[in-house]
Amino acid sequence: MDTPDPNAGGTLVETIMAAIRQRIAARILTPGARLPSIRAFAGAMQVSKSTVVEAYERLAAEGIIRSRPGSGFYAAGPLAPLSLA
Repeated sequence: MDTPDPNAGGTLVETIMAAIRQRIAARILTPGARLPSIRAFAGAMQVSKSTVVEAYERLAAEGIIRSRPGSGFYAAGPLAPLSLA
Protein backbone atom coordinates (compact mmCIF):
# COMPACT_ATOMS: atom_id res chain seq x y z
CA MET A 1 0.00 0.00 0.00
CA ASP A 2 1.11 3.54 -0.60
CA THR A 3 2.16 5.84 2.19
CA PRO A 4 0.51 9.26 2.30
CA ASP A 5 2.33 12.03 0.48
CA PRO A 6 2.81 14.93 2.93
CA ASN A 7 3.13 17.32 -0.02
CA ALA A 8 -0.17 16.27 -1.61
CA GLY A 9 -2.23 18.78 0.37
CA GLY A 10 -5.16 18.04 2.63
CA THR A 11 -5.12 16.34 5.99
CA LEU A 12 -3.95 12.80 6.66
CA VAL A 13 -7.58 11.80 7.22
CA GLU A 14 -8.52 13.17 3.77
CA THR A 15 -5.54 11.34 2.26
CA ILE A 16 -6.70 8.04 3.79
CA MET A 17 -10.26 8.68 2.61
CA ALA A 18 -8.99 9.36 -0.92
CA ALA A 19 -6.98 6.12 -0.86
CA ILE A 20 -10.09 4.11 0.05
CA ARG A 21 -12.20 5.91 -2.57
CA GLN A 22 -9.51 5.22 -5.19
CA ARG A 23 -9.47 1.50 -4.31
CA ILE A 24 -13.27 1.35 -4.63
CA ALA A 25 -13.24 3.25 -7.95
CA ALA A 26 -10.51 0.94 -9.29
CA ARG A 27 -12.57 -2.08 -8.21
CA ILE A 28 -9.80 -3.25 -5.91
CA LEU A 29 -12.48 -3.11 -3.21
CA THR A 30 -15.74 -4.40 -4.65
CA PRO A 31 -19.13 -3.99 -2.95
CA GLY A 32 -19.18 -6.14 0.17
CA ALA A 33 -15.40 -6.50 0.30
CA ARG A 34 -13.87 -6.23 3.77
CA LEU A 35 -11.56 -3.27 4.30
CA PRO A 36 -8.24 -3.79 6.07
CA SER A 37 -8.45 -3.67 9.85
CA ILE A 38 -7.80 -0.30 11.41
CA ARG A 39 -4.53 -1.50 12.92
CA ALA A 40 -3.30 -3.12 9.68
CA PHE A 41 -4.24 -0.13 7.51
CA ALA A 42 -2.64 2.32 9.95
CA GLY A 43 0.58 0.30 9.84
CA ALA A 44 0.55 0.01 6.05
CA MET A 45 -0.12 3.72 5.57
CA GLN A 46 2.26 4.72 8.39
CA VAL A 47 -0.34 6.81 10.22
CA SER A 48 -1.92 6.55 13.67
CA LYS A 49 -4.89 4.29 14.31
CA SER A 50 -7.00 7.33 15.26
CA THR A 51 -6.40 8.78 11.77
CA VAL A 52 -7.76 5.61 10.16
CA VAL A 53 -10.69 5.50 12.60
CA GLU A 54 -11.63 9.09 11.67
CA ALA A 55 -11.33 8.33 7.93
CA TYR A 56 -13.42 5.15 8.21
CA GLU A 57 -16.09 6.95 10.28
CA ARG A 58 -16.34 9.80 7.74
CA LEU A 59 -16.59 7.34 4.84
CA ALA A 60 -19.28 5.41 6.72
CA ALA A 61 -21.20 8.66 7.30
CA GLU A 62 -21.03 9.32 3.55
CA GLY A 63 -22.34 5.81 2.82
CA ILE A 64 -19.19 4.74 0.96
CA ILE A 65 -18.39 2.01 3.47
CA ARG A 66 -20.45 0.22 6.10
CA SER A 67 -19.53 -0.77 9.63
CA ARG A 68 -20.45 -4.19 10.97
CA PRO A 69 -19.83 -4.10 14.73
CA GLY A 70 -17.50 -6.89 15.79
CA SER A 71 -16.69 -7.70 12.17
CA GLY A 72 -15.07 -4.63 10.62
CA PHE A 73 -15.71 -2.25 7.76
CA TYR A 74 -16.94 -3.22 4.29
CA ALA A 75 -17.28 -1.44 0.95
CA ALA A 76 -20.90 -0.43 0.49
CA GLY A 77 -22.85 -1.89 -2.39
CA PRO A 78 -24.34 0.27 -5.09
CA LEU A 79 -27.65 1.88 -4.31
CA ALA A 80 -30.73 0.24 -5.78
CA PRO A 81 -31.96 2.03 -8.92
CA LEU A 82 -34.90 4.35 -8.48
CA SER A 83 -38.25 2.97 -9.44
CA LEU A 84 -40.55 5.02 -11.64
CA ALA A 85 -43.63 3.18 -10.41
